[in-house]
Amino acid sequence: MRKLIFLLLMISQSSYAVDSEQAKQAAKSIFEKSSSAYTKESLTKVFTSGGYTEKESSEYATKLLKLFNSDEFIGKIQDIYIKHFTADELVKISEILDQPAYAKFLKLRPVIQQEMSAEINKITSSIK
Repeated sequence: MRKLIFLLLMISQSSYAVDSEQAKQAAKSIFEKSSSAYTKESLTKVFTSGGYTEKESSEYATKLLKLFNSDEFIGKIQDIYIKHFTADELVKISEILDQPAYAKFLKLRPVIQQEMSAEINKITSSIK
Protein backbone atom coordinates (compact mmCIF):
# COMPACT_ATOMS: atom_id res chain seq x y z
CA MET A 1 0.00 0.00 0.00
CA ARG A 2 2.84 2.40 0.83
CA LYS A 3 4.42 1.76 -2.54
CA LEU A 4 1.13 2.53 -4.30
CA ILE A 5 0.69 5.80 -2.41
CA PHE A 6 4.30 6.74 -3.12
CA LEU A 7 3.85 5.92 -6.80
CA LEU A 8 0.66 8.00 -6.98
CA LEU A 9 2.41 10.93 -5.31
CA MET A 10 5.31 10.72 -7.74
CA ILE A 11 2.98 10.60 -10.75
CA SER A 12 0.90 13.54 -9.51
CA GLN A 13 3.99 15.67 -8.82
CA SER A 14 5.47 14.78 -12.19
CA SER A 15 2.22 15.74 -13.90
CA TYR A 16 2.12 19.00 -11.95
CA ALA A 17 5.67 19.83 -13.03
CA VAL A 18 4.77 19.27 -16.69
CA ASP A 19 1.57 21.30 -16.33
CA SER A 20 3.46 24.00 -14.49
CA GLU A 21 6.12 24.28 -17.19
CA GLN A 22 3.46 24.16 -19.90
CA ALA A 23 1.54 26.91 -18.08
CA LYS A 24 4.69 29.06 -17.78
CA GLN A 25 5.47 28.70 -21.47
CA ALA A 26 1.89 29.45 -22.51
CA ALA A 27 1.70 32.45 -20.16
CA LYS A 28 4.97 33.81 -21.56
CA SER A 29 3.68 33.28 -25.09
CA ILE A 30 0.45 35.14 -24.28
CA PHE A 31 2.35 38.08 -22.83
CA GLU A 32 4.82 38.21 -25.73
CA LYS A 33 2.09 38.00 -28.37
CA SER A 34 -0.14 40.55 -26.68
CA SER A 35 2.65 43.05 -26.09
CA SER A 36 4.49 42.58 -29.39
CA ALA A 37 2.38 45.21 -31.17
CA TYR A 38 3.66 47.91 -28.86
CA THR A 39 6.48 50.02 -30.22
CA LYS A 40 8.12 53.08 -28.73
CA GLU A 41 6.22 55.20 -31.21
CA SER A 42 2.80 53.68 -30.45
CA LEU A 43 3.31 53.84 -26.69
CA THR A 44 4.54 57.43 -26.94
CA LYS A 45 1.35 58.33 -28.79
CA VAL A 46 -0.80 56.62 -26.17
CA PHE A 47 0.93 58.50 -23.33
CA THR A 48 0.86 61.80 -25.25
CA SER A 49 -2.86 61.46 -25.90
CA GLY A 50 -3.21 60.80 -22.18
CA GLY A 51 -1.91 64.28 -21.39
CA TYR A 52 1.81 63.69 -20.97
CA THR A 53 4.37 65.79 -22.81
CA GLU A 54 6.15 64.29 -25.81
CA LYS A 55 9.36 63.99 -23.78
CA GLU A 56 7.63 62.32 -20.82
CA SER A 57 5.73 60.01 -23.13
CA SER A 58 8.91 58.95 -24.91
CA GLU A 59 10.65 58.29 -21.59
CA TYR A 60 7.71 56.24 -20.25
CA ALA A 61 7.52 54.26 -23.49
CA THR A 62 11.24 53.46 -23.32
CA LYS A 63 10.94 52.32 -19.70
CA LEU A 64 7.87 50.22 -20.42
CA LEU A 65 9.48 48.45 -23.38
CA LYS A 66 12.57 47.75 -21.29
CA LEU A 67 10.34 46.34 -18.56
CA PHE A 68 8.48 44.17 -21.11
CA ASN A 69 11.79 42.53 -22.02
CA SER A 70 13.01 41.83 -18.50
CA ASP A 71 12.99 38.23 -17.33
CA GLU A 72 11.95 39.32 -13.84
CA PHE A 73 8.84 41.12 -15.13
CA ILE A 74 7.92 38.29 -17.51
CA GLY A 75 8.21 35.86 -14.58
CA LYS A 76 5.80 37.98 -12.55
CA ILE A 77 3.38 38.13 -15.48
CA GLN A 78 3.58 34.33 -15.82
CA ASP A 79 2.74 33.94 -12.14
CA ILE A 80 -0.28 36.24 -12.51
CA TYR A 81 -1.63 34.29 -15.48
CA ILE A 82 -0.98 30.95 -13.75
CA LYS A 83 -2.84 32.19 -10.68
CA HIS A 84 -5.99 32.75 -12.74
CA PHE A 85 -5.87 30.05 -15.45
CA THR A 86 -5.09 26.35 -15.76
CA ALA A 87 -2.30 25.17 -18.04
CA ASP A 88 -4.87 23.97 -20.58
CA GLU A 89 -6.65 27.33 -20.55
CA LEU A 90 -3.38 29.18 -21.06
CA VAL A 91 -2.49 26.97 -24.03
CA LYS A 92 -5.91 27.62 -25.57
CA ILE A 93 -5.57 31.38 -25.05
CA SER A 94 -2.13 31.29 -26.63
CA GLU A 95 -3.56 29.46 -29.63
CA ILE A 96 -6.33 32.05 -29.98
CA LEU A 97 -3.70 34.76 -30.20
CA ASP A 98 -2.41 33.11 -33.38
CA GLN A 99 -5.75 33.61 -35.17
CA PRO A 100 -5.52 36.24 -37.98
CA ALA A 101 -8.37 38.37 -36.62
CA TYR A 102 -6.82 38.50 -33.18
CA ALA A 103 -3.39 39.21 -34.63
CA LYS A 104 -4.97 42.18 -36.42
CA PHE A 105 -6.58 43.30 -33.16
CA LEU A 106 -3.21 43.16 -31.39
CA LYS A 107 -1.57 45.15 -34.17
CA LEU A 108 -4.26 47.83 -34.05
CA ARG A 109 -4.64 47.89 -30.27
CA PRO A 110 -2.18 50.74 -29.69
CA VAL A 111 -3.98 52.87 -32.29
CA ILE A 112 -7.36 51.99 -30.80
CA GLN A 113 -6.11 52.81 -27.30
CA GLN A 114 -4.76 56.14 -28.51
CA GLU A 115 -8.11 57.01 -30.06
CA MET A 116 -9.97 55.89 -26.95
CA SER A 117 -7.68 57.93 -24.73
CA ALA A 118 -8.25 61.02 -26.88
CA GLU A 119 -12.02 60.55 -26.57
CA ILE A 120 -11.80 60.09 -22.81
CA ASN A 121 -9.72 63.28 -22.57
CA LYS A 122 -12.33 65.19 -24.59
CA ILE A 123 -15.15 63.97 -22.39
CA THR A 124 -13.36 64.51 -19.08
CA SER A 125 -12.14 67.98 -20.05
CA SER A 126 -15.72 69.05 -20.76
CA ILE A 127 -16.94 67.87 -17.35
CA LYS A 128 -16.77 70.63 -14.78
